[in-house]
Amino acid sequence: KAVFMVSQTRSDEAVDILLDVAKSDPDRATREDAVFWLSQTRSDRAVEVLEQILLKEDDAELQKKAVFSLSQSRSDRAQRALREFVRRRDADEEVRGEAIFWLGQSRREENDALLREVFGTLEGDEAREKVLFALSQSRTPENSRFLLERAKDRALDADLRKSSLFWAGQGGAPTKDLAEIYDSAADDDELREQVVFTLSQRKDEAAVDKLIDIARREPDRELRRQAVFWLGQSRHPKAVKYLEELINKE
Repeated sequence: KAVFMVSQTRSDEAVDILLDVAKSDPDRATREDAVFWLSQTRSDRAVEVLEQILLKEDDAELQKKAVFSLSQSRSDRAQRALREFVRRRDADEEVRGEAIFWLGQSRREENDALLREVFGTLEGDEAREKVLFALSQSRTPENSRFLLERAKDRALDADLRKSSLFWAGQGGAPTKDLAEIYDSAADDDELREQVVFTLSQRKDEAAVDKLIDIARREPDRELRRQAVFWLGQSRHPKAVKYLEELINKE
């Protein structure tokens, strides 16, 4: 409670107290609280201490608090500290995942480039999922290409590939690229099902055209059925017209 009250005063003296508590208080929970509230001080000195805690401490819970506090700072140094931590292969995977998440929220190209770089070094699928999500938050051609390439990478787990495709769709990947993945994945029904779903979430005419094409020409009955189902959820005039034709034909 005292730590919280100190954090609300927004003075140099309060920063001094929080810094001292974060570095040396014998009670772990109190240190964690001080680390958390340092994020509210906007102090350069706070960033320096938080960086030391993140990069030199081996307490995962304390590191998580430092990650959050650094993520709230707008300073370049705070962002650099998070990037340096994410590059460390010896870092706790869960803490590393949280740093990945917060880097993705900053919408900085240097952060996106780092996340694309480290994806292949991550061992856990949970951390990889966070990279995919983080990159989808910044709609850039580089991120779209990366997500689409991961969707096509058969060395990856099927769930990761489907996640890549989903987040590529959410991140604004061109519909023509999604259609190309469908056409090139003739022996991968799971991925093609994900493409159908991803197309169904798009509002553009090209997505409706591709779903109609699948419904008309796809040899696999289940994929055709899914395309027809999602066309039924669309209010696009082309979808309505196709469904009317299908009903009349039957």
